[in-house]
Amino acid sequence: MPFINRPNGKFTNEEKVKMFHQMGGVAAVLALVCVILLETGAADQNRELVDMGLTAMIVMLAVSLIGAMYFKR
Repeated sequence: MPFINRPNGKFTNEEKVKMFHQMGGVAAVLALVCVILLETGAADQNRELVDMGLTAMIVMLAVSLIGAMYFKR
């Protein structure tokens, strides 16, 4: 599903907010997967890697929240 259908190639603020919301949704799902891997013990050998991935998803959630709030103003 494209975010933009105009020939000039410029995003509106509504489209930017939509992109940040979608990015936040993806980050939330990936963070949930990381938490499940950590809690079930399935990531025993790669625990540090999963911790790093969870931290990255938390940062993505914060960035998407800030971006959506910035473009909603």
